[in-house]
Amino acid sequence: MSWKQRNRDRRGDRRHSEAPSGPRASRPSALAEQHGIEPFALFCAYHLGITAEGSYRFQNIHHVAKRFGTNAGVIKQLLADFDMDSDTIIHTNFDMAGAQVDIMLAPEGINRTELGREFYEQFRVAPRRARNWAKELEEDARANERIFGPGRR
Repeated sequence: MSWKQRNRDRRGDRRHSEAPSGPRASRPSALAEQHGIEPFALFCAYHLGITAEGSYRFQNIHHVAKRFGTNAGVIKQLLADFDMDSDTIIHTNFDMAGAQVDIMLAPEGINRTELGREFYEQFRVAPRRARNWAKELEEDARANERIFGPGRR
């Protein structure tokens, strides 16, 4: 079994688990054309930490802006234009944290950019979902109580 298959099995292949709500990053952006920034390249750099050389390094918005020869404001706007901003990420069924860990821990010989392409496609078709923050906080509080004992709410 390949490394990629083991990780897909661990996370669960969610690509076909629900009907997609429509692809993201499908509309053209004049700002992206002006700066020569493709949605996939931005996704890999900003969300997955894939460097121009194909290695992994955490990159904040300023690092990514420098890489693309622009400023943080342009990157922030492009993230919104491509539906890759934090609000969109939080409200999708895409497992961004799992994708980031897989990229970070990819063994020698794994092409992170190609792995990133799979994650990008999964993200693009991931359905949006409403978050019930009160319910999530309550569930987390119960889990903390189970792990750390009473009074840890």
